[in-house]
Amino acid sequence: MRNIKGLIIPILFIFISSCKTTQKTSKSDVGKPLFTVDSLAIFPDEFTYAYEKSNRNKGEVEPIEEYLDLYINFKLKVTEAKAEGLDTTEAYINELNGYLEEIKKPYLTTEKVNKELVKEAYTRLQQEINASHILIMVDKEASSEDTAKAYQKISEIKEKYEAGESFEALARKYSEDPSAQSNNGLLGWFTAFQMVYPFESAAFETAAGELSPIIRTQFGYHIVKVNDKRETLGRIKIAHIMKRFPPQATKEDSVNIEKEIKKLHRELQSGGNWFSLATKESEDLNTKDKGGSLPWFGAGNLPASLETVAFELEEKGDVSLPVKSPYGWHILKLEDKRGVGSLESMHESLSRRVQRDQRSDLKEVEVIKKLKQENNFTTNPEAYNLLKEKEDLRTENFKKKELETRLFSISGKKYSVNDFLDSFDSSKDLKSELEQYEKSSVIQYEEDNLETKYPEYRLLRQEYKDGLLLFEIMNQKIWSKIGQDSLALKTFYEKNKELYKSNEIVKVAKIVFSDTSAIKPFKNPINGSYFPLTQKLEYRMKMNLKDQLEQADSVDYKYYISLQIPENLGESDSLQLFEDLNQTFGNMEVVKLTYSDENKIYLQLLSEANELLAGNNKSVETASIEIIDVKQDSKWKNKTQGDYIKTVTQEGMIELNYAVESIPPKQKSFEEARAEVMEDYQKHLEDEWIRQLKEKYEVSVNESVLNKIKSEIEK
Repeated sequence: MRNIKGLIIPILFIFISSCKTTQKTSKSDVGKPLFTVDSLAIFPDEFTYAYEKSNRNKGEVEPIEEYLDLYINFKLKVTEAKAEGLDTTEAYINELNGYLEEIKKPYLTTEKVNKELVKEAYTRLQQEINASHILIMVDKEASSEDTAKAYQKISEIKEKYEAGESFEALARKYSEDPSAQSNNGLLGWFTAFQMVYPFESAAFETAAGELSPIIRTQFGYHIVKVNDKRETLGRIKIAHIMKRFPPQATKEDSVNIEKEIKKLHRELQSGGNWFSLATKESEDLNTKDKGGSLPWFGAGNLPASLETVAFELEEKGDVSLPVKSPYGWHILKLEDKRGVGSLESMHESLSRRVQRDQRSDLKEVEVIKKLKQENNFTTNPEAYNLLKEKEDLRTENFKKKELETRLFSISGKKYSVNDFLDSFDSSKDLKSELEQYEKSSVIQYEEDNLETKYPEYRLLRQEYKDGLLLFEIMNQKIWSKIGQDSLALKTFYEKNKELYKSNEIVKVAKIVFSDTSAIKPFKNPINGSYFPLTQKLEYRMKMNLKDQLEQADSVDYKYYISLQIPENLGESDSLQLFEDLNQTFGNMEVVKLTYSDENKIYLQLLSEANELLAGNNKSVETASIEIIDVKQDSKWKNKTQGDYIKTVTQEGMIELNYAVESIPPKQKSFEEARAEVMEDYQKHLEDEWIRQLKEKYEVSVNESVLNKIKSEIEK
């Protein structure tokens, strides 16, 4: 039920929305209510907040008096719900708490950290960095002496570089990264998530051609030289045919394998089937049975020689020249390319990666530091020294005055030594426990004061409290009656029967011509001397799609197109057919379903198939049947069978729209009009209920406050 309410509550009344708003009403006005419903006072900030969001949701400015009437009616219903005790039920309280936990999330510290990191990661994914580094190893748990020695060493290397020595030579001589001896410290191209977070940040925060400050990771101390930066190449999907180097390959082995791969390349250029060659010849056992197809990858995921060639392929199906890697010789085929997706499409996956990554913990430290500053976090050094000096931190070993001593305060709120000891875990380090207690206290203080710090959260919280009550009271007073009292619904229909009639509709045949000379034969599509439009579509689908795909043994055009591979087809032909069909249907896109009077369905397709649908006349671009509601398109009013409207499209083509059939308005049966009747009956019940509530509760509007709100909104 909660999920259903989650969808319905925002629709019940147009006041609930997840967006934030700027409050225009001054604090001095908050003490004066805009209106009251008996003892319930509604203040300007709440009303203005709801009014502005309603306007944004509707995309128009509503007269403020009309909206005020709606809002008063809303509060009357909420007041009645409270009078009936709906806000005290266990079901309501549990439901409300669940929603409040959800709407609180965007304001919580952990969510803020995640949001900042997702945005940062997405921004970094737009760029790739080519960098080199020098590493001096030191364990993260190393002694202060060993740490100092490592730092001194990396500092001296940095000074040598700044004095003019070659970075590559320094990397070979001093770097403790084993690969530096062969690659001069070069890491190649990478983007976000491919290096540990501190290293990644140093690289992204350093300009191309510059050297980073000394940074520390779990591996030790680094200096990073950023060689170049570029816009992200995106992600790519390739297939490859591979010939491997044997263990301890000789020069002769390499030459022989190069000859083999070049022979395969010549076969491909002479029309050889990729899928067949890959499955038979490739020595990558993980991919050969899939035609050599590799997973999607980005920069930094393949050996540099393969990556360079792969990203140079431009069109799907392009095949590379043979290329060498440390593992053997390859031929690459481009299957697909794509750029970085939108932040919206990637948000969920980025959020999961961020939470699993080291960056989440490191970023939280920064946020806690910021919150301490915002909330005037101050410590009492004497209390910290007292805890450090005590050998046994059980409360009985402290004097009462010591226990009451302030450890720290947050915005004037005192946290004592005793408060800390209540949460202290004696099996853990005192320093880490103090840091954890400070962090948890700061976060908890932030959560406890969300309503004070974020006015929009306070108002959104109130909206959800009222929204759930509105749901419950509307269900009891209105919706249940509509669903259960079918006799009352039918009575209402009979009483107002004249309101429920269908609109006049016209069935229109739409044909678009690229050549005006072809219009004459189509002048009257309902004339028996030519195919009716639906028959033309049927004929084209049946005859021409079968011609298009010669391998098709049968085509059932009534409901779908089925393709049956003929028996006794050879391996090579089967593989070729597989690739042809995959490419053909991979490039098709359904534009529209066209239904005939015989309840048959025809597909109008883009690309080659679209042309074949109009194959009987090369000048016909498209042909379809449409149902026009005359009330919505008045130019078809009074048009009868055979009338037509001629227009010119934006592309300069001639469009003829023929009235095939005109259907006048008719009386709707109860079943046909049920949805409209239910909507009107609900309004009838609601209007009567509001009238009763206004008799029951006294409503008073403060006109001076209303006038001030109006003047502020009109600014």
